[in-house]
Amino acid sequence: MKIFITGAGGFIGSAISDYLKNAGHDVSDHIRSINGDITINSIPADVEVIVNAAGKLGISGVDPVELKHSNTILPSILADFCAKHRIHLIHLSTPGVTGLNANISEDSPLKPWGVYEKTKKDGEDILRKHSHLPPEMLTILRPDFVYGPGDLHKLELFRQVDKGWIPLIGKNGARLRPTFSEDVCRAVESSLPGEIMNGGLYNIGGPETVTFREFTREISDALGKDLRCISVPRLAFRLGLLLGPLRPKALSRSRFRLFGEDHYVSIDKAASVGFNPSWRVSDGIARTVSWYQTMKLLSS
Repeated sequence: MKIFITGAGGFIGSAISDYLKNAGHDVSDHIRSINGDITINSIPADVEVIVNAAGKLGISGVDPVELKHSNTILPSILADFCAKHRIHLIHLSTPGVTGLNANISEDSPLKPWGVYEKTKKDGEDILRKHSHLPPEMLTILRPDFVYGPGDLHKLELFRQVDKGWIPLIGKNGARLRPTFSEDVCRAVESSLPGEIMNGGLYNIGGPETVTFREFTREISDALGKDLRCISVPRLAFRLGLLLGPLRPKALSRSRFRLFGEDHYVSIDKAASVGFNPSWRVSDGIARTVSWYQTMKLLSS
């Protein structure tokens, strides 16, 4: 199948590209830093599926205009093209469009909790309300807390564990559903025309929910190191947030919510059509640590 992937230079996009190529598909990559912004002429002739893995995180220093273009305007451009040429579109979104809650379903109200999530929600709205893109030609996937080889955003967390200690918000930290990158790739493959998730909206998550403490323990086990978990009372963390310019950079409201409040998706809908994740946390962490070590990104 001829597939065009946007965001192929990123962590998830590159993983999807490699996976689909290895599965025998004819894949064309769009990497913004090399190809420039996407235009209609960027899309190869006779393409059968577009996978939109492009996205800009709402981290400090990101231009709001660039954030909106990547997360909201680009999906609109792709939807118009797919509708005109009758091409299937697989769009990667985020569970954050429904806020940070436990056991989030696809039917949960849209309450984005940050600027990144707001722009992704706006992108979803455009796709789902597009008047000329049939529902059976659109699949929206919301992968939850993705990690794996090539992930540089969570490298800081792995490096902290590599030091032998980690602070926890409360006794165990937030409850999460870590999702290994290959399970996201499998979900994309399962969303291709004729496959079990073609057409619809699906949460994608790993097979286990774990606490932040348990997740970091898996990292330390893979590193072969002892880990000291230091519990920080929630009240103390909140007081630290009030220090203003004196507040340590590691303290932020977003980190408090991400690692201190339970948030994970329900994967029942995907399971109901026959898609189940295959990578347990221990196996995914081992593969990820091995990649970091091979790339000499960890001290051990």
